[in-house]
Amino acid sequence: MKIGFFSDRYLPLTDGIAFSTEDFRIELEKLGHEVYVFAPRADRKFKDPSKRIVRFPAVKGLFFDDYLTSFFFPPQVMKQIEKLDLDIVHYHTPGQIGLFGAYYALKNNIPLVTTYHTDLYEYVKHYPSVLPGTIALSMLAPVITGGGMSEYRNSLSSIKPERSVDKWNQKIVERGVTMIHNHCDLVISPSHKIERQLKSWKTEAPIAVLPTGVDKITTNSKEMQHIRTLHQIDQDDLVILSVGRIGTEKNLGLLIKAFDAIGKKEPKAKLIFVGKGEDMDDFRAQANRSPYADRITFTGRVDRKELGAFYAIASVFAFPSTADTQGLVLNEAALAGLPLVMVDHDVSEVLKAGQNGFFAKKNPKDLAAKILQLLGNEALRTRMGKRSIELGKSYTPGYQATKLLRLYEETIERHRETNEAAK
Repeated sequence: MKIGFFSDRYLPLTDGIAFSTEDFRIELEKLGHEVYVFAPRADRKFKDPSKRIVRFPAVKGLFFDDYLTSFFFPPQVMKQIEKLDLDIVHYHTPGQIGLFGAYYALKNNIPLVTTYHTDLYEYVKHYPSVLPGTIALSMLAPVITGGGMSEYRNSLSSIKPERSVDKWNQKIVERGVTMIHNHCDLVISPSHKIERQLKSWKTEAPIAVLPTGVDKITTNSKEMQHIRTLHQIDQDDLVILSVGRIGTEKNLGLLIKAFDAIGKKEPKAKLIFVGKGEDMDDFRAQANRSPYADRITFTGRVDRKELGAFYAIASVFAFPSTADTQGLVLNEAALAGLPLVMVDHDVSEVLKAGQNGFFAKKNPKDLAAKILQLLGNEALRTRMGKRSIELGKSYTPGYQATKLLRLYEETIERHRETNEAAK
């Protein structure tokens, strides 16, 4: 099978979409299929992991510091795509390249699949400046789908201004995304949380729930000691670890507030944030106002292969976000044997309350109490950590890729039957 991945987020970026796209590419090729990835042009120093990576010219930082925006799709690339004779197109982002993939598939009657990786409905509340991008999405949707005047009217009505920028953004996202999804042969949701959201938007396309698989990130004692030395972490320190993009939508301020109570109660507790993002300075400023600022560390960007050492030296993994669609880092932390504390009940099934961690209410007091319950009980941490490993093994990349392949086969067959019925 020849599979086309179209994504505006891909290596060398280190977010969940980039890793999901790459992990599925690797595993599908292990199963004997050809996967072509179409993505923005990377830094010249970066070496692509496959000869089947096709890069488009891109402008950096138009919307965010790490966001690459592609406007130009050279004719020679179009000819290259046509020669591939793709069996299925899977777009991973509703950005320029992702939507180009959708347009290409619909224009050429190729089975079309998408994964709704990012909860844009929640995301735009934290970044109202993306309004021009959401308007562009709404205006492009009927062009991409070829849906006719009814969809043009729907698109125009969605960009009618609202008193609240947040509500305006959300209305545009809901209508624009749903318009395109309804022309897909399959919409993949990474969690039941997002599946419910898509259904509430009256998504007519078939929806399948398929989280991204992850492997355990290995490490060794030398790497662990290096991290301890670099960030001044003692052997008996109790590390609360958070991994991910440093953005307001991740709700990291809640965890910093919770640490005021944690730091007071547990003198050996330390809070480590691994990741980078445009809101780093704001969160650092908040941390500096904490009475325990000297025990809060922001590491900045860390290569994925180095994350294993951070997971290994941690005592608890904290996940305060309510805007994620699946939280791949939760699976990584589980495979590393960490008990989990999270706020969002629906983002992942890897946490079973009372078995390998706790759900906390969305307030600093309860979040602190749940984390302290684990920090103060080594036997409980050990027992829950072992259960985390068992639960994490249910989401390996190979197993998830096998399920994705089955979805592709079913989608291609359904697409063929629909075409024959229309003749």
